[in-house]
Amino acid sequence: MTSPAGDGPPSHEPSSRGAGGSSYGEGEPPSREELDRQVRGHYGNWRDQPRGLACAVVAAFAILTTVAFALVVLALLAAL
Repeated sequence: MTSPAGDGPPSHEPSSRGAGGSSYGEGEPPSREELDRQVRGHYGNWRDQPRGLACAVVAAFAILTTVAFALVVLALLAAL
């Protein structure tokens, strides 16, 4: 995957998308809220990831296929 921030490892600089007033880089570590905001801004949440939707679709297909196969086997056994 390509990173929207460009090439190389992630920077430890404060995000320009921030609300401003961040003291990160001034000797004081960022607050937990600031780190959470940065991570959410970079990664989003599981609903934003295409893999999450694809995994849910594949899992639903596998479950429904298994249930349908089991019902066919039960119907065949009942017919004997």
